[in-house]
Amino acid sequence: MAGKILVVDDEAPVREMINDLLKKENYQVCSVATGEEALESVNKEDFEAVLLDVKLTGMSGLETLKRIKEKRPDTIVIMITGFGYDEELVTKSNELGCSGYIGKNAAISQIISCFKEFIKAAKEKIK
Repeated sequence: MAGKILVVDDEAPVREMINDLLKKENYQVCSVATGEEALESVNKEDFEAVLLDVKLTGMSGLETLKRIKEKRPDTIVIMITGFGYDEELVTKSNELGCSGYIGKNAAISQIISCFKEFIKAAKEKIK
């Protein structure tokens, strides 16, 4: 079985779709709706990666990314967004330790392949 993944998205249909996609790829998946819930989960459990929505209700995705990396610097965090490419946001995400950026409007196969590639590249950096 592949690793344990935390999905963080405040839109239930999107969260459930990503959950299902990752489970089909043999990942163990946990999901939450807010940055605050993500931090609680990361404090309690080890995750191979976090798939984190940029725009969240309450704590922003960037703030959540920052706090996850402070607590668990080796956790791979991949940002996902439905709002298109924002160069400033991507730059800030990368500065905070984001391992990749995926658009929600991408084809399902592309979301999964990008996700796997970002995890692979992040693991190779750690070695």
